[in-house]
Amino acid sequence: MNIMEKLIKEIKGIRSRKKEIILLKITVSLFDITTEALRISPELRKGFLKVHAKFLDYPEESREIIEKGIEAYKKFVK
Repeated sequence: MNIMEKLIKEIKGIRSRKKEIILLKITVSLFDITTEALRISPELRKGFLKVHAKFLDYPEESREIIEKGIEAYKKFVK
């Protein structure tokens, strides 16, 4: 059993509110780890950008996000 399976098994037995707090803490920790990994790894940054660039291939499904990105870019370059 890997660490994630153990964690899931442990969380399943916890009452709802405490489970939400644990999951929130785990999520924040994963964001912190990922952010640091993106900072130090050019390979990860390149892969991350490649995956997110795929959204541009499907504008009909991501129009709102693309438009927000364009507006953010316009504000940035002013």
